[in-house]
Amino acid sequence: MNFYEWMIGKYYGKDTPRGDLAGDMKHEEEGFPKDGDRQRILDYLHGMFACDECIALFKRCWRDYEKAVSDEGK
Repeated sequence: MNFYEWMIGKYYGKDTPRGDLAGDMKHEEEGFPKDGDRQRILDYLHGMFACDECIALFKRCWRDYEKAVSDEGK
C-alpha cells in the first residue's frame, strides 16, 4: 500500500487536519504524486506553496505511514 492509498483509506472524510490533507490529496487527482516517495511528495508540496504547517503535518503522517507499513510486515 502506498502513502496515497494509506492516507485516503485512513483519513479521507474526517474533520481533522489529517482528513483535510487527505481531502486535498484526493482532489488533486491530476497533480498529486500518488506513487511518490517522501522526497517527491515534499517537492510537490513545496511546488504548490504548501504552508509550513502542511509540510510538518505531511512529515508526521509519513512517519506514521512508515510505522504502519513496518508493523504490517511483522
